[in-house]
Amino acid sequence: MRLSPSHADRLAAAKLWLISTAGAAGPESPRNLPYLAHALYALIPVESAEVPAITCDEHWRIYVNPGWLETAPVRAIGTELVHLLWHLLHEHADRARDMRVDATTAVHWKRGCDAAIVGTLHESGLAGGGLTSPADLELPPGLSAEQYYAMISQLPAGMAGDGALPPDAGCGSGCDGIPRAHELPPGMDVGEIASADARQIRRLVAIAYREHVTSRGETPGDAWRWTQDILEPRIAWQPLLGSAVRRAVAWTNGNTHYTFSRRSRRQSALPDVVLPGMRRPVPNVAFVVDTSGSVDDVLLGRALGEVDGALNGLGVSGSSVTVLACDAAVQAVAKVRTARDAKLAGGGGTDMRAGLSAAGDLRPRPDVIVVFTDGYTPWPAAAPPGAAVIAALLGRDGYTMPPTPNWARRIECRL
Repeated sequence: MRLSPSHADRLAAAKLWLISTAGAAGPESPRNLPYLAHALYALIPVESAEVPAITCDEHWRIYVNPGWLETAPVRAIGTELVHLLWHLLHEHADRARDMRVDATTAVHWKRGCDAAIVGTLHESGLAGGGLTSPADLELPPGLSAEQYYAMISQLPAGMAGDGALPPDAGCGSGCDGIPRAHELPPGMDVGEIASADARQIRRLVAIAYREHVTSRGETPGDAWRWTQDILEPRIAWQPLLGSAVRRAVAWTNGNTHYTFSRRSRRQSALPDVVLPGMRRPVPNVAFVVDTSGSVDDVLLGRALGEVDGALNGLGVSGSSVTVLACDAAVQAVAKVRTARDAKLAGGGGTDMRAGLSAAGDLRPRPDVIVVFTDGYTPWPAAAPPGAAVIAALLGRDGYTMPPTPNWARRIECRL
């Protein structure tokens, strides 16, 4: 059942208090959290006397006890709203399923989630009573909900608490993915937020949060990491790089051609006609390695190792692999059994036009060229003829990767 107008006004006042700019410092002043506006006004309130105060489900519906709402201060309502909102923004329900949380372990999961977000609530001046903090558990701050959950599960019973979930307890299925008796099923008239809409809400909040903390010079840990995960999701680059190399080599392997130096397997069918056989060439691979002073040696070593592993798995022999060391000019060219055997000279500026030009002039001409660089280099207007080019960009987390040509397969390798 929807909230009555008077109860809806109480909820609206709490939302306005959260997003309004504080006129003066103090515990009761507005919180100045405008980045939460998209999410706050997406919540769908449902009146329910079966909850002690307020809970949420996975569909962004909040279940509010009308008696609690009538008497609770605006600050208390706002604190609970933000608490539940961070559960929804962090997708704690989906993550609970990934961790196989059930009714016997749900309390441990809730405490782990609260320990992960309590720092963000403290930064906003909204950490309400009853929230578990890392200090309460004698655990280090700044960990994820999954890490806290694993640690809490190993704590002594007195400190960890009972992991079993009492009926209709906790923050609702929006935290642990376990439906409660009072929660409405999907498709009800009160409405719900679909998963695609929830993803868009999270993205809008993440963009607004980044702008907010950048202008204020603040980067609260858990919320900031969440923002980075939403806007710049980290994908393991190692399998992407290996996959790109394997795909390029496999495409080259498909370039079979006819030759009369080998008899056709179908020759016996036409004994009076000489049929050409088919030949599948071994791909020639060239590595153009940026040896300028700005390249990260640790990342370069890891990236070379990944490509070596991919080539070995495909049976590409060392005799068909050439390494070109390049800074502002090509410093060394060598055929090697593995990329790590190469002698890398250089240390000056960077110009991949010289490196790619030299790779294109090799004989036999390379079928696949893998460029290892930090990306701060001029590029040629086009790839060397007949070659598939992979640009492996090397950089640390937080490092801005420059653009690469659209004719190169771009893989960002971060450490």
